[in-house]
Amino acid sequence: MLNAVASPVFAKDRRHRWIYLNDAYCAFVGRTRAELLGKSDPDFFPPEQVKIFWERDDKVFSGRGEDISEEFLTDSSGTKHTIITRKQVFREPGGKDVLVGVINDITDLKKAHNDLDLFRKLLEHSNDAIFIIDPKDGSFLDVNETACRRLGYPRRVLLRMGVRDIESTGSTPEDWRKLGEKTSVAGSQLLEGRHTRADGTSFPVEVSVSRADFGGRSYILANARDITERRKMEEAMKEVDALRGLIPICAKCKKIRNDKGFWERVEVYMEKHSSARFTHGLCKDCMKELYGNETWFKNGEAD
Repeated sequence: MLNAVASPVFAKDRRHRWIYLNDAYCAFVGRTRAELLGKSDPDFFPPEQVKIFWERDDKVFSGRGEDISEEFLTDSSGTKHTIITRKQVFREPGGKDVLVGVINDITDLKKAHNDLDLFRKLLEHSNDAIFIIDPKDGSFLDVNETACRRLGYPRRVLLRMGVRDIESTGSTPEDWRKLGEKTSVAGSQLLEGRHTRADGTSFPVEVSVSRADFGGRSYILANARDITERRKMEEAMKEVDALRGLIPICAKCKKIRNDKGFWERVEVYMEKHSSARFTHGLCKDCMKELYGNETWFKNGEAD
């Protein structure tokens, strides 16, 4: 019956020697039953693993209760497994104590958990706000910390909201339905919009939207990037381009006509349309024109 059990099963005496092993245990460690029976852990496993095995064995022999522990076991090929071992002591009719253990190999499960944990940490530390969205109604199924911080909502609050609660461009259920259809066909889309914070202010965003299917269910993944600084740069470049173009200037007084048709002094116009700031002084020709008849000027005191 024990050989029909898929989990590795073993039995030990008080000297930690194997007195029974099922087929699954032999296959798991990569040894034959003949190699293992009567032997003990130090004959096959690394010392650091043996130390743990024996500490847990002795605890069960002393306490006579069930012990469940996570351990490492290296098989004959050198592969290191993460295992959960359940151990309990039974007394034979002759009065001898026998430790029986059942092993579950959780190596793949542990790796998947670690990979998921790593993915979550990367997700939380992304510079983009990330939303996992229900394609049916646009509600948020999950969000990262950046989304919470940027929008000013606690996670628990944001998870009760949806796209229409933060999208300030007036997204309607019909708009959301059309977006879902387009994303299904194209696979992904790059959109621009504005997100509204908890305090009512808004900011421009560029959102990469894609659709994923998992476990028979569809999801929409949205990466939202704050493009406020990009917009400022674009506006600055427009101003630079304007300065590079034709500027209507008066041939006599040198005032410049602005976009509203009013005439402004050159320095006022430039300060509005660039980061330049002006200081004021007089060139020698203007000095002569204004003060040429003054005695102090003629005597060279202007220098």
